[in-house]
Amino acid sequence: MEDYVIYTDAAADLPPDLCARHHIRGVPMEYILQGTIHTFSPVEPEREAICARLYAALREQVDISTTQIIPFVYEELFAPELEAGRDVLYCCFSSGMSATYQNAMTAKAALEARFPDRRLCFVDSRSAACGQGLFALQAALNREKGMSLAENAAWLEGHAQNVNHWFTVADLDFLKRGGRVSPTLAFLGGKLQIKPMLTIQPDGSLSVFEKVRGRKRSIARMVELYRAHLDFGEAAPLVWLDYAGCPEEARELARMVEEVSPPGTQVVAVPISPIIGAHVGPDMMSVCHFGTRREA
Repeated sequence: MEDYVIYTDAAADLPPDLCARHHIRGVPMEYILQGTIHTFSPVEPEREAICARLYAALREQVDISTTQIIPFVYEELFAPELEAGRDVLYCCFSSGMSATYQNAMTAKAALEARFPDRRLCFVDSRSAACGQGLFALQAALNREKGMSLAENAAWLEGHAQNVNHWFTVADLDFLKRGGRVSPTLAFLGGKLQIKPMLTIQPDGSLSVFEKVRGRKRSIARMVELYRAHLDFGEAAPLVWLDYAGCPEEARELARMVEEVSPPGTQVVAVPISPIIGAHVGPDMMSVCHFGTRREA
């Protein structure tokens, strides 16, 4: 088997034990909470405690923002791997939501000039959060099946549009701050309990595609969308759920998903990272899985 390592960044959501088991490495990202810079990694062992504290703080409407990964960070992480004779496969945060991928490609060019005999494959996941985590995990499973670096990167490129994301949020204010919904909709949503249903488009951008009334209906709608678009194909039968400070609702959502899943499907709930959570707020939940190809 080829000696190459797999990385993903902190916008991805994966349980740390799975990262360790499947040898997935992390590129850290920063978020700024009330003026203090924090670093978060997808392989963070204290993930659940950090996320629980974060969403408790966000319920108090504190200031939070995120930053992009600069090329220097990639060079510092990947150069030692290349020096040791290991090639790198990187599953990156969606280029449709951040300049992170462009910064990664800048670092890639610099590293290739320094290490002309080594190979780096950077794949734009067109995903985020648990969708990106599922994407990175599938990369690791492909490697375990014996796929070469080139074969794995090609498979991922060919199946990026098969990662389905279904999101709902409790508070429209966080989406309003990011320009995802209008101030009018945010105001009416609070008054009328309108909940937007969100997804990730083929270009990797986030969009509101539907609106329903009430929290319970929005959660049930995610399960309906999962059933309608489910198609694991060549991917592992895994369903990833994200939640932002609402573990009891996440457990109920997992139960609902398990009820309608094919036998042998593994359903995993993960706290959403601060990197994405900063933009969606507490009580966000999502269902991500391999399925039918995304359409614009």
